[in-house]
Amino acid sequence: MDNEVFVMENVQEFIDRIKADSHIAHYLSAECDFDLEDDKQLEDDLYYLLEGGKCQFKLTPFGCDGCGGVYVLAEDGRVGYIDSEGSAGFAAQNIRDFFSILLCCRYLSDWSDVDFDSVEDFMECIEDKSSPSKNYKERIAAFIADCGLESEPEKVYEMFRNGVNSQPPLEIKATDDDYEDYEPLFQIG
Repeated sequence: MDNEVFVMENVQEFIDRIKADSHIAHYLSAECDFDLEDDKQLEDDLYYLLEGGKCQFKLTPFGCDGCGGVYVLAEDGRVGYIDSEGSAGFAAQNIRDFFSILLCCRYLSDWSDVDFDSVEDFMECIEDKSSPSKNYKERIAAFIADCGLESEPEKVYEMFRNGVNSQPPLEIKATDDDYEDYEPLFQIG
């Protein structure tokens, strides 16, 4: 089995777990801006975002936000986010790291100005996030445990930092004079 098929099976495993738990699906949608849509809709969203641009990676969308952005899997297994405002970047080295980051940090776009060279800045931003209700905390903890995800903020910081700083970066270059290159989503150190 080639790596791309293996990685997609792992993504599908997470998607199936999310779909099976309406509370986690609701939490991811409401608190993390991560939604599941049918494959055709996600492909259309990615096509629209890449219109007039070219990416150096083969990308497969697996989720979206509420504003036209998509979460994508690159053929090397890294996970990126392309927003509808002209920014793109990798957030995680793999799908397991991605869901650890998402559940700990929530809205990825909120992290665009964070200095990933400073664990103190990261921890301060984590502390500024409002805490979910007790019921959701228990459900999230169970989901994290069942999926073998990381919940320790210091370890999630390292995952996020490694994803953001991974090379080569996720770049979308304009191929048409009517468009501009995408900006990096995160501060790369």
